[in-house]
Amino acid sequence: MTKRIVQLVWMALVLAPTFVLAQYEEGRHYIALEAPTNVPTDRVVVTEAFAYPCPACRNFLPIMSAWAESAPSYVEVERLPIVLRPSWEPFARAYYTAQAMGLDHEAHEATFKALHDERQPIRSMRDIGVLYEPFGVDADEFVGMSESFAVESQMGKNRTEVRRYGIRGTPSVIVQGKWRMNLNEFGSYQEMMQAVDELVAREAALLNLTDATADDASDSEVDAGTS
Repeated sequence: MTKRIVQLVWMALVLAPTFVLAQYEEGRHYIALEAPTNVPTDRVVVTEAFAYPCPACRNFLPIMSAWAESAPSYVEVERLPIVLRPSWEPFARAYYTAQAMGLDHEAHEATFKALHDERQPIRSMRDIGVLYEPFGVDADEFVGMSESFAVESQMGKNRTEVRRYGIRGTPSVIVQGKWRMNLNEFGSYQEMMQAVDELVAREAALLNLTDATADDASDSEVDAGTS
């Protein structure tokens, strides 16, 4: 009798992840992508695909930001600006320009607020540069940086990634370069992020990642930098 109970407990532990993940189905809630060539082994990368002119992306911003703040330490959140129409191209370029100039979350949020909350007429790269002046950016330098080789290289990489991910709408979320969430199959953004949680947990288990291993890796990087 005792042996039978042990067997049942073991089966429950082994099969539990399968039952949990069955709540969200591959091919329905998330799509398997072509295997990436360089999958990180020390972290799980979650990519937010967005576009500044997209109203749905503005609504998704606080949800994604809150999720990123509470994510395990082994999760790295990246952003991927999407160009689904020609008028969106300057905004994707502006994102990489801001990144090159050391602007981070404040400028990102400010762009959404200016477009959707304040309804500012932003029609050019200079308009965006002026928007970022409160963050210590000179508008003319911003325009110049937007035409640099570094930003152009990022735009080229962006086009490659968008094609591989097959993104046709925003917002979208990619997990570890392997899975693209299908927003239409979820009742809310919060529900979609629950599915993201499950995929993140799956990928972390494959890599034997925990908060402790991530902290150890971070400490090793610091030690290497100071030695």
